[in-house]
Amino acid sequence: MPHLRAAEWINVLAFPAFIALAWGRPNLGLVRRATITTIGVAALAITLIAALLLPRLVAPLPASVTRDWIPYLLLLMFYWQAGQFVTHTDFSVEARLQSLDGALVAPLLEWCARLSVGTWILAYLELAYLFCYASLPLGLATLYLLRQGRNAGHFWTVVLLAAYASYGALPFLQTRPPRVLGEKWSEPLLSGRVRALNFWILRHASIHANTCPSAHVASTTACALVLLRLTPLWVGLLFLFIAVSIALGAVAGRYHYAADAFLGVLVASAAFLADAAIAP
Repeated sequence: MPHLRAAEWINVLAFPAFIALAWGRPNLGLVRRATITTIGVAALAITLIAALLLPRLVAPLPASVTRDWIPYLLLLMFYWQAGQFVTHTDFSVEARLQSLDGALVAPLLEWCARLSVGTWILAYLELAYLFCYASLPLGLATLYLLRQGRNAGHFWTVVLLAAYASYGALPFLQTRPPRVLGEKWSEPLLSGRVRALNFWILRHASIHANTCPSAHVASTTACALVLLRLTPLWVGLLFLFIAVSIALGAVAGRYHYAADAFLGVLVASAAFLADAAIAP
């Protein structure tokens, strides 16, 4: 008999939770509440069809592989669902985040910009941030290549817990990303095609709000922690290096505040420990 995986239960619980929250907030307006509901119902349908119906219709292998990859789509859907809650800016919180970065991040970026290799370091971190979109598919593909595909459920349990916790904060904590605030000390640090591509992606595919904790950092760190547990040490360390680079790139490129990245690491660690405590 088909049954729901832990990661699928997370989706079954998370999307309706946003729907219930939306209808408890009349100030969102009917259009936003309807959009949140539509995304949530669609995500539930995809989850349940893939988990309960698909195994009855196709062979076990293609059904399992489909279930392994669908969470990536649902992760994006939860992000867009969360974005519908963004209606204002918490200026006091934003000011604190900016002040902390002014004290901690600004001196480091200015020092880096003065180095002879500073441009190369910042270019690498910019490229690392771009890589956040590929890190999760690459992590799952790595499990397949190392014959650990049976652990895709654990992979997604940790990643979804970390990412959804980050997106779940958006209805309650709404700030603007630092890149749009015109911080004099961060401009101009770097330009080029990679940064232009990052800006193009964010302009056309993002919700134009800051997530605190950073979901990019949380999800890629979660991916690295799972691979550290399930794959050879060098593979896990490679993905951990990538995750650290993405976190640094998120802050250096002013896509996130330093606190966002730090909290993203904490959320990912908590999700990993929670899964490890209950996993067989």
